[in-house]
Amino acid sequence: MKLKIKKSNLSSLLLLTLFLETMMTLRSNSIKMNDKQLNASSFNKKSRIIGLTKEQLLANDLRNIAFECVEIEKLKKIFADIILKNIKDLDFSEFIEYPKFYIKERYLKKTINSSNISGLNIVSVDGSSVVKNFMNVDFSFLKAIAVKYYFYKNHAADIRYYPDLSGFNYYSVQGNYVNREENIVENKISMDMKFMEINLLNNMIKCSNDVNIDLIIIDGSIVIMPINLLFSQDPEISKEYDRLLKEYHKLYLNCKENGIILIGSIKDTRTSALCHLVRDSIQLLKPNSSNLSDFIKINYRQIIDYLSDLDLFNKILNKSERSCIFNCKRDIDKIRDTGIKKEIPYYFPLSFYAFYLKTAKYDTPCRIEFFMEENHLLKKASEKADLISSILLPISSLNKYYGLPIPQIEAHKRAVFKPDEINLLFNSLMRTLNEHGVELLEKRRNRRPF
Repeated sequence: MKLKIKKSNLSSLLLLTLFLETMMTLRSNSIKMNDKQLNASSFNKKSRIIGLTKEQLLANDLRNIAFECVEIEKLKKIFADIILKNIKDLDFSEFIEYPKFYIKERYLKKTINSSNISGLNIVSVDGSSVVKNFMNVDFSFLKAIAVKYYFYKNHAADIRYYPDLSGFNYYSVQGNYVNREENIVENKISMDMKFMEINLLNNMIKCSNDVNIDLIIIDGSIVIMPINLLFSQDPEISKEYDRLLKEYHKLYLNCKENGIILIGSIKDTRTSALCHLVRDSIQLLKPNSSNLSDFIKINYRQIIDYLSDLDLFNKILNKSERSCIFNCKRDIDKIRDTGIKKEIPYYFPLSFYAFYLKTAKYDTPCRIEFFMEENHLLKKASEKADLISSILLPISSLNKYYGLPIPQIEAHKRAVFKPDEINLLFNSLMRTLNEHGVELLEKRRNRRPF
């Protein structure tokens, strides 16, 4: 039986076939383009080959890994250039009032002018610890120092140290005699170190003798993390953590009552929190052929997986610019919502923000954290970020290759343990133990005979 097909139907069939072939070709080309631009699984497979000879590594694989890195860096630059090209069209004003939209300013970056800091008192605190681990006991040596800069000119200051005027003598030594896993010992020492720093600040504020402190810089986050230590199965860790939270709460109150701006300055961080917020925000703006079309030409969602916040904003911020502010420390909100720890709102009736500030031309941005009262206007949070940035710029940009605030640098230099300090303290401890016939059992890796 012959099948008769009308000419019109045949034309339609041919057109449909041609259309499908065209779509398949476009899709194939698109896949090839995306594979060429970014193929994470391919990168990972190349990098996971094991059992190679040294000659193979030198001949091929090291070069391959280098080329992979080069390709990824090119993609990062393409994405950063597209961000800069579309910076004014990346306008989040319609979303920033929504509680679950965590970027809280209209644009991704803004320019800041330096303040005249004459007459300001700026304090920074830092600490360090050294741990000596043995098979039968652990000893920890802790040290903290606070430094106060009174700027009588923009780049000239009177420097004082607290509590020791020489800026060195504020120590603590502890012995851990209860047999515990190493991570528990490390958590306890970390909490003791942080308590020492925060307690030092509270005592300094109390003894300031009517000398106003304008700004306090903590080296690190202004909220103790990780918050999961609240739920530790070890009762001593849980108790120590609770004590630390109360000391933080006291510091927040002291700062609010005395009009002190408290910030955390984080030197190096691998977090991608703001990058992921940027990815979600671009999606909300619905890139298409007539709006933000550059973003549909690249696989930006996957490229962002390769970027940290510092990496991205180092590419898009110029000196004296800061990023948008965004909500941080949302783990606290999760715990509040569950009601597991009902005292959390008492400790933290605050909203925590972060932003990135580029203070030096050839250094990466610093992550800066600050807090606001829970019921506040977003405009006030933005203004506070501007004020903080304008104060930090003149004290962080004296070296174009290293953009940390001078008081933070000085506090770190004073707080870090010198080898001779540790030798003096530890040798004195060892002599006393030896006098009483006590021998410390070193770990095997520290007493190999070869």
